Amino acid sequence: MNLIGLKLKNLTRNKKLLIIILSDFILGFSCWIVFGPPMATYIASEFSSNIWQIFYSQWQSFFIPIVLSLSYMYVLGFYKSLIKFFDSKDSIFISLTGSLVFGFSWSIIHIYQFSIISTSFLSVAILQGMLLSAVFYAFINVSRDIAKYLLYPHHLNDDAKNIVIYGAGESGNELLTSVLLDPSKKLLAFFDDSKDLKDRQINNIPILGKFEQLVQLREQYNDLEVLLAIPSIDTERRRKIISKLEKIKVAVRTVPSFHELISDQKKMTDIQNLSLDDLLPRARVSKNVINHVQDRNILVTGAGGSIGSEVSRQLLDNEPETIILFDNSEYNLFKLENECKAIKSTKGIKTKIIPILGDIRNLRNLKSIFTAFNINNVFHAAAYKHVPLVQMSYNIISACENNIIGTYNLAKTASDFKVDSFVMISTDKAVRPKNVMGASKRMAEMTIQSINDENSDTKFSIVRFGNVLNSSGSVIPIFLEQISQGGPVTVTHKHVTRYFMTIPEASNLVLQASQMTSGGEVFILDMGEQLKIYDIAKKLIHLSGRNISSGKENDGIEIIEIGLREGEKMYEELLISGDQLPTKHPKIFKSMEEFPNLNQINSILKDIMLAIEEDDGNKLIDIMKSNVEGFNVNEK
Repeated sequence: MNLIGLKLKNLTRNKKLLIIILSDFILGFSCWIVFGPPMATYIASEFSSNIWQIFYSQWQSFFIPIVLSLSYMYVLGFYKSLIKFFDSKDSIFISLTGSLVFGFSWSIIHIYQFSIISTSFLSVAILQGMLLSAVFYAFINVSRDIAKYLLYPHHLNDDAKNIVIYGAGESGNELLTSVLLDPSKKLLAFFDDSKDLKDRQINNIPILGKFEQLVQLREQYNDLEVLLAIPSIDTERRRKIISKLEKIKVAVRTVPSFHELISDQKKMTDIQNLSLDDLLPRARVSKNVINHVQDRNILVTGAGGSIGSEVSRQLLDNEPETIILFDNSEYNLFKLENECKAIKSTKGIKTKIIPILGDIRNLRNLKSIFTAFNINNVFHAAAYKHVPLVQMSYNIISACENNIIGTYNLAKTASDFKVDSFVMISTDKAVRPKNVMGASKRMAEMTIQSINDENSDTKFSIVRFGNVLNSSGSVIPIFLEQISQGGPVTVTHKHVTRYFMTIPEASNLVLQASQMTSGGEVFILDMGEQLKIYDIAKKLIHLSGRNISSGKENDGIEIIEIGLREGEKMYEELLISGDQLPTKHPKIFKSMEEFPNLNQINSILKDIMLAIEEDDGNKLIDIMKSNVEGFNVNEK
């Protein structure tokens, strides 16, 4: 059979088409012989008539209907369908109407052969035509299912992963087709606790309804993976399900959630890793309309980064006149530009996208951009922010020049060109910093505050928050990479805690905070409770289907403490002084913090620029120690 199948698959397209049409012709002939006049006449004569003579006398009542039917289906593209991917649901209209053409055209020809037609005869002829249609339709679809099974038998890889689909609704059924076509996956069962689905099956695949049954499967198959096909349930219930699965240490992946299907145009069959949003005890922030960006020209610096790119995407959803994507990474800028173009095309957005390769340290280039594009609003996300990298002695100069002088250049240019608003995206590491990155960002914050204090045309504000999940600087991608390689997973200290927020949530809150500014505020985002990095590592290991090892000799993934890095704190803060003042948004607070006046800042900036010219990192650290509250790290 495999040899025959291989020869058939190697035929030319025209030969394959001829065989399929000939096959349908023979199926139609079989239907006509058995359910049409030949067999009926043969039986009525008590088997005394010659069936082939009957066929010879009646051949026109078969030939004309079958030619009409096959021609109809050919013209409508029925024969363009690939047998390998044939699905009767997709072709039901053409095959059904084609079968009706065959049956009813036979009825018409058969009826017109008689000069006298009684009502009872007419009814019988029409019913017989309907029977022919039904049988021919069944034969067509069954023949293709048989051919699909014989020519393309389903083979599983020897190392196929054992799969359970969690959710037996429409999403689970859609995912079923994708899994069955993938030889690297072996579907064992569905899981759904709905009472209506108890002891039921889908395509001979059982639906489990008790969690204990899932536990038994986990014990039987060490490589078991659960695919969540429950996109429409609420976040809280989804997290409870994931938490239960974490306890039995089963690998979990998911189809996109409902909001991702709507906003990101993902497909239901896209199997992806869990979003860390699924694991955090946070309520989702709705993406409110940003009212102040329509018909505006907006500059986003650091647009290719994690926050900058998401801010750009969400701005695009609100359809400003122009978005200028500014970044010094050619690859990141190219990638974001293509993504924005795809979003524009999909959603019919007319916003102009202008990608610009540049550096905020280049004042001349900044002025030319503001001159050319009549910029109304600035979102400043450009920064060197990797703590250990910036902390190295040979990177301090570049980091301070970028984070401090670059921010000053951008803010001063925005002020000179009287843009409406300027939002700087900052970090919790700027609060009583223990590292150069945090100190440089706090200096940048004070620069923004002092410029705002002397400015009446541009509203300057700062939005400060902690870690964002899956950003380029987040530990999460590092953990996932370490787990995929079999470990070990490295954490700096077992009790280190950090604030966490998803990239879309942080970016949306940045945009909403920008609507509230009257100038000079430091907006602080509600980051929830600080989480232990160690606990997140454990959760990720369990949800990858692995155990935590206590040593190299044990089966599982080991978590190793490597010690705090230079400049790293055990916990983070968001507020330097005073109280958090509420705003109209429950997740956004503000703080009016003390800062030097513009003359003092200008004097400090001159010293910083001189130290940069002299390539003196130690002098830069001394300047920041003298002017940034809480900064006391020693550069090594």
